[in-house]
Amino acid sequence: MINTKYYDGFEGEPEVVLFNDHQRFIMWNGYFESLLDSLLDTNLEKEGILEEYYNHEGWYDDSPWMIPDVPLTIWQLKHFDLNKVNQSENIKVVLPELAHEIILFLENSKEKVWIEYD
Repeated sequence: MINTKYYDGFEGEPEVVLFNDHQRFIMWNGYFESLLDSLLDTNLEKEGILEEYYNHEGWYDDSPWMIPDVPLTIWQLKHFDLNKVNQSENIKVVLPELAHEIILFLENSKEKVWIEYD
């Protein structure tokens, strides 16, 4: 199954893909980075996916990159706070649903999850 809901209309722009052996979740990089930027503005430790994003390592250096701690990533995403988003209203309106759908994708993945950056 391939979910492109958060990339539709952004064809040709950079994309981020979360995937496992059975599913692909494709999103516009701008949404993903806005989500992670907002998480960096919280009191969460810069570990796991946030550390990789903050340091521009992980999927930036070695794509695809396996998410080493899926439960930690889920926990971090559950701390998403729309008040921490410094983006346009067009982006802000999408992020709560996107965060929720990424959490569901990760929770339903029974195997390893990878991030691919294009």
